[in-house]
Amino acid sequence: MQSCKFPRLVSTSKEARQASLDAEKMLDEHKSKCSMREDVYLVIKTFCDKKFMVQPEEQRFIDRLVKDYERKGLRLRPEMRGEAERLNARIGELCNVFQNNINEDESSLSFTVGELTGMHSDFIKSLNTGEDGKLKVTLKPIHYFPIMEYCKVRATRSAVAAARYRRCMKENTPLLEKVLDLRHKLARLLGYKNWAEYSLELCMAKKPEKVQEFQEKMVEHITPAALRELKLLQDLKEEEEGNSVVGLEDILYYIQKAERRMINLDINDLSQYFPVDTVTSGILKIYEHLLGLKLQESRSRHVWHEDVREYEVFDSEKKACLGIIYLDLFSREGKYNHACVVPLQPGCDLDDSCRQVPVAALLMNFTKSATNIETLLKHSELVSYFHEFGHMMHHVCSQASFARFSGLQVESDFREAPSHMLENWCYEKESLKMMSCHCKDPQKEITDGLCNLLKAKRKSFPALRALRNHLFLGTLDLILHTEEKIDTELLIKRLYPEVVLGMPMLDGTNLAASTLHLMSGGCDAACYAYLWSEVFAADMFETKFKGNIMNNIVGMEFRNKVLVPGATKDAVQILKDFLGRDPSVDAYLRINGLNQFDDL
Repeated sequence: MQSCKFPRLVSTSKEARQASLDAEKMLDEHKSKCSMREDVYLVIKTFCDKKFMVQPEEQRFIDRLVKDYERKGLRLRPEMRGEAERLNARIGELCNVFQNNINEDESSLSFTVGELTGMHSDFIKSLNTGEDGKLKVTLKPIHYFPIMEYCKVRATRSAVAAARYRRCMKENTPLLEKVLDLRHKLARLLGYKNWAEYSLELCMAKKPEKVQEFQEKMVEHITPAALRELKLLQDLKEEEEGNSVVGLEDILYYIQKAERRMINLDINDLSQYFPVDTVTSGILKIYEHLLGLKLQESRSRHVWHEDVREYEVFDSEKKACLGIIYLDLFSREGKYNHACVVPLQPGCDLDDSCRQVPVAALLMNFTKSATNIETLLKHSELVSYFHEFGHMMHHVCSQASFARFSGLQVESDFREAPSHMLENWCYEKESLKMMSCHCKDPQKEITDGLCNLLKAKRKSFPALRALRNHLFLGTLDLILHTEEKIDTELLIKRLYPEVVLGMPMLDGTNLAASTLHLMSGGCDAACYAYLWSEVFAADMFETKFKGNIMNNIVGMEFRNKVLVPGATKDAVQILKDFLGRDPSVDAYLRINGLNQFDDL
């Protein structure tokens, strides 16, 4: 099924992307019909009720199947099931349109060189020139974030930020608000108070009240530190512009300036140490060593684009093939413009005692060098690459018997935790040296001093980043999926300053209209999960790996206790098995210099 949906994410052909979208609609319709098969449900329910002696994973699978059918409406009276099926189908259809609108968006702005003052010369060279002689800036991450961090012209930053937050606003705002309404109707039909209660039932948090409590406590404990961080930015802006009012369009720019002043680290110069091939080779070596794997590049070339590289993944001791992975690293027209891992085939046991190996593709959007010089990555791109590679290893290392529990199908509020933990390897000297060399002198390794500065940079402005990147979106998401009849634009205009220290949202924008996580299956009502996962990631790293990052005995314990189970166990049990105790929030708070509070 996934192979039919995949072309809409990677194909350069608009016709192929549309055909893929059409196929996805048909598959979703078929899946919806299968999920309403009363005859199948009754057979499984009868089997479950008879309490046969089965293996724990088999019992979990049976219980989950029953729950899946009942969450689709099979417990309802026959006359109500049709309504549940119609609502499910309509929600899926509108979500697909919403996501496709974002994927196909090619919005851009044009600027003179003067309006891009402060941007690195390589960035300027990478931009296309329009018929008017101006430089074309898209709203994709590869253009948006550099401009927000480095452009000295506030009007340019403001225009780019406003345009990005207006993306797909006209077509997607009504789609989003319609889906929210349909989700609430479906939740009530199924016996839940709201969509958040329905969505969180299968998560670690279980209930909206738990999520709200977590987020409110985090806001309470993060806000004092965030206010101190904001004061640093206000002082810096007052010094540079004579005006201390920091707006949304100023945050990343003045964080970058403050970091350069405090840490004296030039991110653009740092890129010289991260040629993409060296980074890739280092990532492979680290994961091989840590998890007891061997990744061997395939020469079959059964790939969808010439840039794609295929690898077979083997267990280094048993020599068995564990799976196949694809690296699709460079941006191109029509390609999905965010970093992600796409599971193309789940790992599972087959009827004939053979095993179906998992297959996954990693999609990045690095800017391919326009010259003969190898593509150089920013450190933030290296972190994203390493993080997503961790998701692939989770998918490939899983040894679930049933496809239903393969790899990344863990609870949505645990899915990011392993990869968040693995990001630590992007800040430690030993692993950084494995992933780097100077582009002009391969024998010249990154210095200990630069490694120390990177670690210091990671710890700068953590509270402000948490408020903006996680707690605002998590709070917005929870409100959207617990309350009804919401004007999303007005809600964001009110909520953003409430959460982010009084900072106003840009007028005439609606960032919800281009936020995929609000509409993606498994992410709806679960945007809190990013910060939630960071808490568990910090606990795992400090407890097991701190000062011990290349210990492959601990690495194998991580593989066997966290990655191998997939979704065959509850995530909280997986954490207990690895940590040897209940998980704690202390490590996250300690790392970020925040006050302690009672555990989750």
